[in-house]
Amino acid sequence: MKTKIIATYGPSIAQRDVLSKILKHVDVLRLNFSHQDEKAVQETLDNITSVAKSSGKEIALMADLPGPKIRLGMLKEPIKVAKGDILTLRYGKQAQGKVPLDFDICPYLRKGSVLYVGDGYLSLEVERLREGDIVCRSTGNGMLSARKGISIRNGEVTAAPPTEQDIRLARFAKENGFDYIAMSFVMSAQNIREMRSRVGDCYIISKIERAQAMANIDEIALESDALMVARGDLAFEVGVEMVPTMQARIVRAALRFHRPVIVATQMLVSMVNNPMPTRAEVSDISSAVLGGADCLMLSEETAVGKYPVEAVQTMATTARNAEEQAAQDVSFTPTSAQEGIAYAAKELADSYNTDCIFVPTESGRTAMSLSAMRPRSSIMALSRHAGVRRKLALYYGVRVGEIGDYDSSDRMFGLVAEIAKRNGIKKYMVLSGTPHKIGSTDTLKYFGSNG
Repeated sequence: MKTKIIATYGPSIAQRDVLSKILKHVDVLRLNFSHQDEKAVQETLDNITSVAKSSGKEIALMADLPGPKIRLGMLKEPIKVAKGDILTLRYGKQAQGKVPLDFDICPYLRKGSVLYVGDGYLSLEVERLREGDIVCRSTGNGMLSARKGISIRNGEVTAAPPTEQDIRLARFAKENGFDYIAMSFVMSAQNIREMRSRVGDCYIISKIERAQAMANIDEIALESDALMVARGDLAFEVGVEMVPTMQARIVRAALRFHRPVIVATQMLVSMVNNPMPTRAEVSDISSAVLGGADCLMLSEETAVGKYPVEAVQTMATTARNAEEQAAQDVSFTPTSAQEGIAYAAKELADSYNTDCIFVPTESGRTAMSLSAMRPRSSIMALSRHAGVRRKLALYYGVRVGEIGDYDSSDRMFGLVAEIAKRNGIKKYMVLSGTPHKIGSTDTLKYFGSNG
């Protein structure tokens, strides 16, 4: 399977036996830092590390930062809401009969404004504003729970990221071995540059969920390491009817700048409560793969859903079926000698129906470039470094393996031959450079059926 899968960690997969089953199908585990503090994240990491070690699986980790999102404050217990109920919201701590907010949104509201809670299934219409109180009438049934996000259609009420909380959490993530940092509500390339200047070198996934980000999509794609189509908040910004069009634009921008792209939000949301997906959901997964997505992400389906293992299995099977029909011919113009020889490997592998392109690598860059070219053969990146192997977990068509130490090209070719034999691969190419020298890719060697 070439498409990568991200699962969100939560109570539904925390038990060791369930997590072990999940790890068989996923490449990345996402931890939502909006709902966990550093102590809880550390406990989660201990569990993941233990299960992954027992399963023999190297799993990449994504830290999803909260960003400057409006959220409900802390609630003593969830509040059940029925259509027509009157609720009073107020900035600050929970007071008698009032729902707390963590951001003062009164200046941005008027009578008739609509607040969407969570993924928007529960909406609250503002009836009046009174000395800091926001009096609303519910237009549907649902639940209010602590730290749920609040969105206002076309409401520019959030500051630009990164927040001070984002900076603190990103530093914590780096110190604790996270491979990717997902940055929420990115609106410009400057937001990304500021994160790097404050946190240092890190792999940043820009979550596209603001209308302003769509206006700056090319500069954001160029500055980011990867993009995420975060369809939940994006729908509130541009309207749900525009989301498919925006998704296509984001994917095209990612492909144009050779960045991996993740499609997320409600891909199998019916499986939170049901063991079978809808036809529309499996079509959504297939469309994302056919459209060029590298990665698909599950959120509440695995975090709090009743059928997390079934959801992951459904996504894997559906994506694999779609790959058989996915067009692999993409426009790619090499911009360096290293990319040029990688492109030659892709063209030759396609012409000779090669089973695999092996890429011994120190940084993973050549394998990343090959992924963007979408060769028909598989790509196996071989590295001594666990961090490099995990970093490649987002990239379409790239599988990873560990390679022993070598001090010459001949020794390296010999190690690759052993790996190919173990995997039953007879027709392959090796794309390599000077042993252990980053950015030196300059050699392409073909091994036939007797190689």
